[in-house]
Amino acid sequence: MIYLNNAGTTWPKPEAVTEAIARFNELPPDQWLAVFEEGTQTVTNFFGISNPARFLFTQSCTQALTTAFSDFAWQPGDRLIMSTMEHHALSRWFYKLQQERGVEGVIIPRGEDSPFDLELFESELRKGARMVAISMASNVTGEILPYEDIIRLCKVHGAFCLLDGAQTAGIMPINISDLDPDIFVFAGHKGPFGTQGIGGLYLSERVSMTCPSAACEITPRDKTPSVFPTYCDIGSAPMMTIAGLTAGIKWLEAKGWDELLGHRNKLVSKMRNELAKIPGIEIVGSQNQDRYTGAVSIQSHDIPLQQVKEILKEHDIIGSLGFQCAPLAHEALGTSETGAFRLSVGPLNTEEEIEVLLHGIRRIIR
Repeated sequence: MIYLNNAGTTWPKPEAVTEAIARFNELPPDQWLAVFEEGTQTVTNFFGISNPARFLFTQSCTQALTTAFSDFAWQPGDRLIMSTMEHHALSRWFYKLQQERGVEGVIIPRGEDSPFDLELFESELRKGARMVAISMASNVTGEILPYEDIIRLCKVHGAFCLLDGAQTAGIMPINISDLDPDIFVFAGHKGPFGTQGIGGLYLSERVSMTCPSAACEITPRDKTPSVFPTYCDIGSAPMMTIAGLTAGIKWLEAKGWDELLGHRNKLVSKMRNELAKIPGIEIVGSQNQDRYTGAVSIQSHDIPLQQVKEILKEHDIIGSLGFQCAPLAHEALGTSETGAFRLSVGPLNTEEEIEVLLHGIRRIIR
């Protein structure tokens, strides 16, 4: 099989991940804490999080976003800004908070040839904003948003900044201490090569949450509401998937960023350049960005994408057809009626596999 849906979840997993999960299933309970502590240290070191006490494992990136948005101390009239390129896991809260908490929502559109209009964004920030919640990269187009500038402008104008790293964690180096966002969430089953059922939430010390009064640290004598979510708030730590995530991250670290980035850039550049040359195939989004993840989405006015998917599947080539849980992005990209066919590479894909894919699409179009 030629698997090209790594933006959805990475596959196959390194053997070390499978082995780590199998080992955990044989561990007696008195050794589980060591797995948790090793996982916490591995993840926080990997992302450059200087204070592990501000990090919390979750069972998905979606759960991390839910915890962050639901427990943030919103006030009626607060302004929340996001982009048009957001995944539903983030955008649903944009609308939910307007309906239930009286929050005002602002959506920043795409720029002339970019996924985010920075000039309009800064003008909106000048009007005031409580939080900016933004994906570091689009899960549809693979475009990397200017998140460094977004964080910088948030600090200038006094807005909290939430970074959604679902499409960048494990794909590119992320140093939270250097970037210094207020909130960072990620999915473990994508770039970091963990299994499904693992994610994470980081809150800077600038962020206080309004957690339920039944949080773990509340005692009969201390009725002070918690200012940080705990596993009493979100459920048991997913120990088995923590073990797998730890192994996945260690596998990435053994590879090294030079090899990982070089390999990915080579494959995704080949896909983008060669797909753009095929008559009848159009790449979705900008082709003039400096940075992309491993994802490329295409559309065609000459042949139904469902037919492309089915023919490629007959040759064991797997991609993602549809709306990728990002309806707003497809509206912004002009693909809200047809969706797009997304092809996304990972470290285990090869240049030969990309050649097979391109050959197959050329044959289908002909």
